[in-house]
Amino acid sequence: MRWDVVIVGGGPAGATAAMRLAGKARVLVLDKEAFPRDKPCGGGISARILRRFPELASLLTKIPVRTVTKVRLHAPSGSCCAFQRPEPIYFMVRRLDFDALLLREAERRGAVVQTETVTSLRVCSDAVTVQTREQEHIASLVIGCDGVNSVVARASGLRPRWPESCLAIDMMEETPYSRLDFRERDTMEVFYGYNGEPGYVYLFPKADHINVGIGWKMQHFRRHKPGPPYRHHRALVELLIASGKLQGGSDRSCFRPFVIPVGGVWPRTCADRVLLCGDAAGFVNAFTAEGIYYAMVSGDLAAQATLEAAQAGAWSRRQLGRYPRLWKCEVGPELEFSVKVQRLLLKDTSRIDCIVEVARRNPDLLQKLAGYVTGEVAHRSFRRFLFGYSVRRRLQDLLESGRGESGQAV
Repeated sequence: MRWDVVIVGGGPAGATAAMRLAGKARVLVLDKEAFPRDKPCGGGISARILRRFPELASLLTKIPVRTVTKVRLHAPSGSCCAFQRPEPIYFMVRRLDFDALLLREAERRGAVVQTETVTSLRVCSDAVTVQTREQEHIASLVIGCDGVNSVVARASGLRPRWPESCLAIDMMEETPYSRLDFRERDTMEVFYGYNGEPGYVYLFPKADHINVGIGWKMQHFRRHKPGPPYRHHRALVELLIASGKLQGGSDRSCFRPFVIPVGGVWPRTCADRVLLCGDAAGFVNAFTAEGIYYAMVSGDLAAQATLEAAQAGAWSRRQLGRYPRLWKCEVGPELEFSVKVQRLLLKDTSRIDCIVEVARRNPDLLQKLAGYVTGEVAHRSFRRFLFGYSVRRRLQDLLESGRGESGQAV
């Protein structure tokens, strides 16, 4: 059987693309693992996702979800600011549940899902052949949603392996409250520059689990953090227990390290008969490390471009160029800005101290900061508002030019 579209990867990007395409095209989703499957991830989704995907409101009632209405941001100095709203700010999910939910919905709408490991693909003038360990599949188009180590990205020539400078390592455990407890289960906490380190720490409460994670740029981790990742994670958990944030102990069996692309979206996201979405293309906020929302947006926009290409009967890079235009319009500027913010603030964490301290004293700035971190406030609005205050005045020039205090690029 020849497929209209083969989607490689059944996570949020692939499942979202399949949901939109199902019923309008013959869609095959391939993933190397059977769902439900565990996927290391913070599991936080900005509540704005319901405005972008209103159908999720009913779907989320089918799985355990923790609604967060309070966020506490901690600066390296120990200063913190908190904001709270009566309506949800974030939804906390386990990827074990959430990904399976989306993929089941794609199947319900008519997509075919198979557990196969993709090993290569071959693009010809009239089709693309996807080779798996089990068999081969022929399609008009392939959408690569197969993560940071995407086979589709490399095999299509769209992207080599990510440069180390564009990667971060996130070390997390998702542990039941019976073993590692967190009392403020309506609150997410984020620490920047925790314990003097140029990275982030997060506490994300789930329905029945606490997700504790620490992230560093890969270059910092490899140069300054020798030994197994769990050693560093356990030390973090012990610090959080000693400070009273957590009770209980770390569970090694719940620990999962994973790699995140944090260098911005890769410049090439389409080729003849191939599109890239999600982590495979770098759709991750480089400052907050949020990826689920952007993965779903990229999958949805890829499906839109696919339907337009099918209507035109053309699968060339020129025709599929509609896809990068769509994502650059919707999320391109904010993802580009997130890279600039990440490089600026994590290079000199005293800048975070400055922003958090001013936000703590200024309710208007706090609301803007909260809105930006949670995706509610557009980056342009946050930048304009921030620069209206004397928050270390040079931050304006730094953010605009992307240059550090020495005048060198950050």
